[in-house]
Amino acid sequence: MSKFDDPLAMLPDPKPVKKEEGKKRPLPKSAKPFVDPLDAVSKSATAKATKSSTMRGQYWQRTLRLPPEYQDLTVEVHQATRARSIADTERWIYAMGLHAFFVEGKRPSYTQSVARDIELPDFGDLL
Repeated sequence: MSKFDDPLAMLPDPKPVKKEEGKKRPLPKSAKPFVDPLDAVSKSATAKATKSSTMRGQYWQRTLRLPPEYQDLTVEVHQATRARSIADTERWIYAMGLHAFFVEGKRPSYTQSVARDIELPDFGDLL
């Protein structure tokens, strides 16, 4: 038998590992809850720093889908307030909605809707 028949024969015998008595593995430090350092940073500052596509200059960019009649009403508000731009008028309208929600306590009203769920067939042993 040559020394190439058993490639592990060239390695030295492993020494048994002694486990020290009385010493236990330290427990994880879970007493302190994780604190995310980004919680102290505003969402807009984070978006600017990461060059997020939701920020345009100093503004948070969103897309809203509104009923077509809102366009005429928005233009009417813009003409009545004589704001610098239609975008300023839209920001003001949005801010008024936030004010109504947070300061005045207004909440949306809801309508009842009927949803129908499709009942799927049972395939038994086929699946």
